[in-house]
Amino acid sequence: MSNVPRATPPTYEADPPTHDGLPLIGNTHQLVREQGGLYEAAAEHGEVVRLELLGIGDLYLVNDPGLVEAVLTDTDRFRKSTQSQEDLGDLLGRGLVLSEGDLWERQRQRIQPAFYMDRIADYADTMASEIQASADDWAGSPTVDIEDEMKALTLRILVKSIFGSEMDYEDRGIRGTVEQLQEPGQPAKQPIARMVPRWVPIPMWRRYSEGIEEMESVIEEFVAARRGEAGGNDDLLSMLLAATDEDGESMSEELLRDELMTFLFAGHETTATALTFTWYLLAQHPEVERKLVAELEEVLDGEPATFGDLPDLEYTGQVLREGMRLYPPVPQIPRDTTEPVELGGYRIPEGATVAPCQWTVHRDGSYWAYPHEFRPERFADDDRPQFAYFPFGVGPRRCIGEQFAMVEGKLILATLARRYHLELVSDPGIDLSVSITTRPLDPIEMHVEPRTGDRR
Repeated sequence: MSNVPRATPPTYEADPPTHDGLPLIGNTHQLVREQGGLYEAAAEHGEVVRLELLGIGDLYLVNDPGLVEAVLTDTDRFRKSTQSQEDLGDLLGRGLVLSEGDLWERQRQRIQPAFYMDRIADYADTMASEIQASADDWAGSPTVDIEDEMKALTLRILVKSIFGSEMDYEDRGIRGTVEQLQEPGQPAKQPIARMVPRWVPIPMWRRYSEGIEEMESVIEEFVAARRGEAGGNDDLLSMLLAATDEDGESMSEELLRDELMTFLFAGHETTATALTFTWYLLAQHPEVERKLVAELEEVLDGEPATFGDLPDLEYTGQVLREGMRLYPPVPQIPRDTTEPVELGGYRIPEGATVAPCQWTVHRDGSYWAYPHEFRPERFADDDRPQFAYFPFGVGPRRCIGEQFAMVEGKLILATLARRYHLELVSDPGIDLSVSITTRPLDPIEMHVEPRTGDRR
């Protein structure tokens, strides 16, 4: 018999630490009062911490880059959350944001070529044209709601990129329709959306259903028109109609509808959110703005920004990335476990919701010097763990529109910052809403001041 001692099987605590809450409602009141503050306080317990949320149940917050990788790259044991399906299923269907397994793999394969950088270069002309139009409009606007402006601009860019320049955005009332669909996610409406089932015919749910029907009619109209054309269009819709998987099969009408709805509603709001908080931060850090404007003057020489300028706008990109570090558009990414799993030495049960948290990892002093300060130059190097920064997710389900969003964001930031200085009018102390995305609870108003020597 061997004298080598047997290895002792590892033992794991039954549960991770639980962040203190109240009887019955757990941490719900803390989440509503200050989402980011709750996440940061909870992260002090360690790499994994359990939150108790009314109406959701237990949420296991993941605060370590290595565990972020483990959760977001293992698509067999960690699947899209049931709550996301319930919240967004009737709007996004089986689009990339919600689909799983073989369907997701086929759709990703079909769609990916539409987001290669050479294709995004084609969309950049549309981006530049719409951004320049917004810059011109600002000339007569002494004060703007910056979130509203960024949402309107990114939506126009996406609609024109999807449907082509012939889309009459204003006459079709696209903005109003999108607002109908986003109404249940507004901070004041979220409690109603949680408590009242969608089959109850209250005005909000009627408007929501009407909005879905209107967008579906727009999609059906343009799909029929594109199918009747001989080709020659380079918009996203035309590429999706031509897309096939490895077996040469194209997507069904239903899937095409789901993907277009996904791009429209998952695509524009997150970019608008990133830009909103970047402008908010720039307005409070004049030294960063001066450095940004100096780069724009040197690279652009008074001309509007183009796709070809982007490689030279290094600091502009760092400013945008730092804005997304401090205010990630999506503060955490929920996944449901398909079996009992071990995370950070703890046993997590099957069916639990596990959420890698951008908010906490992006602000962890172990990986970021002066983590609560706005310092874009920190992105001049990558001296940190690979998964300490993941505003677009990581792994095979990393956001397919990441490069589109970064090109769009840099063009918007460069074009508008070259022509205008934005002075914060609202209270600098902002409250954030509890939502799928990070949003200011109240409008962020800014005074628009034209820069001298603007050649447009």
